[in-house]
Amino acid sequence: MKPLITLSMGGSIINPGEIDKKFLENFAKAVKELVPQYKFMIVCGGGKVARQYIKGLPDGLTEGERDYMGIAATWLNAQLLSYYFKGHCSPVLPTTVKNLTEHLRMYDIGVSGGFLTAIKTDEDAAILADLFGSPILVNVTNVDGIYDKDPRQYSDANKYDELTYQQFYEIVSPLSLGAGSNAPFTLIAAKICERTNIRIIICPKDVEKIRDAIMGKNAGTLIQNP
Repeated sequence: MKPLITLSMGGSIINPGEIDKKFLENFAKAVKELVPQYKFMIVCGGGKVARQYIKGLPDGLTEGERDYMGIAATWLNAQLLSYYFKGHCSPVLPTTVKNLTEHLRMYDIGVSGGFLTAIKTDEDAAILADLFGSPILVNVTNVDGIYDKDPRQYSDANKYDELTYQQFYEIVSPLSLGAGSNAPFTLIAAKICERTNIRIIICPKDVEKIRDAIMGKNAGTLIQNP
């Protein structure tokens, strides 16, 4: 049986403001070339689109109501990505985890958005990786790893090549967990991965590095226990 690799695709990787069609074509080509070796589960985030819509909501809504707006954006991104895998994934996206399970029996690639309020798509990806026994979760994001501070704001930020789960928790725990927050990978998602020692690789938007991460190489920041 082929190993199942889980990818959590940040929404701003798919649509950073204008859809990056060239990247999506190259990403899909690389994944399809690896289908003889692996099965794939790709969970899409909402990114900038989700944050724009959440920001545009009227005042007085609950966090759960705001989350639903963000979830809608994840499915829009997932539908777009699924067309790049036509013939390799279901033409109809799954609406439940049960649907996704059925799709993975029939196809080499499963694509989804988020499922539940109060659950971020990194956490959806971690839950699914834990459920289906993925050895690796690749988180594709806008930075090339985890830093001691935001490299987009601080030129002296230092990148971590490898972290234990505990070290990662200490870095991420001060960050916001509200609707639309954009931590590099959420604390809860890492906790889920830790219980079955799933290797997390935080990987930049670079097709060759994504390919390396799928094959278990450290292409950014690796999170695992010693």
